[in-house]
Amino acid sequence: MWLSVHSNVEPKPPSLYDQHVMEQGYSVEKLAKEFLQKKVATQYPAETTLSFEATLTDGNYESRIDALIYDSTNSTYDLYEIKSSTTIHPEHKYDVTFQYLVGKTSLPINKVYLVRINSDYQRTGEIDINELFIVEDMTDHIAKKEDEVYQLRAEAWSVLKLEQEPSDEHCFNPGTCGYPEYCFPNLPDGSIYELGRASKKQYGELIDMGVELVEDIPDAFTSNYKQRLQIQSARRNQPIIDHKAIAQELSQLKYPIYFLDYETYGEALPMYDDYKPYQQAVTQFSIHVARNPESDEFEHYECLATEAGDPARHLATELCKVIGETGSVIVWNKGFECGRNDELAVLCPDLAPQLKSINERVYDLMDIFKNGLYVDRQFHGSASIKKVLPILCPELSYKELEIGEGTKAMLAWREMVHGARTAEEKEQIRQNLLTYCELDTWAMVEIWRKLLTLGQDQSKLDPNP
Repeated sequence: MWLSVHSNVEPKPPSLYDQHVMEQGYSVEKLAKEFLQKKVATQYPAETTLSFEATLTDGNYESRIDALIYDSTNSTYDLYEIKSSTTIHPEHKYDVTFQYLVGKTSLPINKVYLVRINSDYQRTGEIDINELFIVEDMTDHIAKKEDEVYQLRAEAWSVLKLEQEPSDEHCFNPGTCGYPEYCFPNLPDGSIYELGRASKKQYGELIDMGVELVEDIPDAFTSNYKQRLQIQSARRNQPIIDHKAIAQELSQLKYPIYFLDYETYGEALPMYDDYKPYQQAVTQFSIHVARNPESDEFEHYECLATEAGDPARHLATELCKVIGETGSVIVWNKGFECGRNDELAVLCPDLAPQLKSINERVYDLMDIFKNGLYVDRQFHGSASIKKVLPILCPELSYKELEIGEGTKAMLAWREMVHGARTAEEKEQIRQNLLTYCELDTWAMVEIWRKLLTLGQDQSKLDPNP
């Protein structure tokens, strides 16, 4: 906040995902205003007036109000704040309290409401705005927060008035920092900010100790086993591998082995019938299949929705054709793929038994790295496939791909199906999407093969942290 007023330092531009989230917010706001106009305002007396985007001030503080409704019966105003979330978040309580504090100095505010999305809403035909939104009375929340927010806004104003940059507050995530080039200049490889599962308290203690690198963290600093593994890997500059545990994990897998990856697209406003807000539509899958341990041959199957309309039936049908009734299904981050299968089972109930069977056979390859069976300082404290692949299989890379990460794939699919693109452009997007998703499953294949080799080599002693 201080930098935005007192310096010429440029903040980090919003990411593709940030832009997508903002776009969703605008779409929700447009419908919410229609809901307020057609449903909420009509429940007030006939002389009621509704205004949007009113700007109110209170000395040093200003707030733009999403909606104000003047109640002529008691000559008061009700304030409505629109949020595109499906729940009330802690920051929403501070937000509406700040607006109330600003508003009450110039207007007789009676009630403050929050308009949010109904998570249970399921689309049938055109979106029903009366069912899509829920109105929450925030009066009790404001009563509990009023004194605190009054104090906090005063502190915020005092920060803005400082001539020197404040130094008593520190963020600990270069990835989410608004000014990473300024706040984390020349950040070294292996910095303490790569320590996995670290708390704000731990970061503060390390800074106070003058520790800048993971490898310099003292042994007694943490009792967290996985953190200690990462520290030892950094200190020794070599991976720490539990060969025996990896062998035991992989021995559970049964042939044929299917390597599965989904790509999806979701919006705040349900796109298709029977979908809920923010529900992800499965738009694409890639599957590599290892039929038996004696063969190095892998079959590849892929499916990509290229036409408008709900892709669930087509994708689920093709999936169930490829994945048989027996054999393990390997994914990376099982919560995502299994969650999509659960949703597909609801959308395609006749395929539910097969989809349930697939979920029962899923093995999450990420667990090897997440659970500390293979730790390498070069993973930078992450178990993401984008961090693991370059270290275990440097011959494979996403960097040269036109589409190299999930958010870009999601937005590219929308452009291909719903965008004003030429046939040639759509075909190019299709090829790029297929290439990206195929690499996701082939990456799992190669990582699995590498782990098999490591697991079989139990002659090596596992280093102890």
